Amino acid sequence: MSDSSTKQVILVSTAPTDSATPPETGGFMPLLMYGGVAVAVIFAMAYFSQTLLNSITQLTKTLNKKRK
Repeated sequence: MSDSSTKQVILVSTAPTDSATPPETGGFMPLLMYGGVAVAVIFAMAYFSQTLLNSITQLTKTLNKKRK
């Protein structure tokens, strides 16, 4: 007898059983689940930068009024 007749072959499925569902339109949480965390961080940084620039602008206006 040859060795190939005594070996056992086990088949394993490589396809996922549960595929990911596409994000719903208008849904915020599915957007974050599909890589939107980076987008949320960019929005947060833009908001922080805008707030910071508005504060600096207000401070320079106040300082310019006090000098006159």
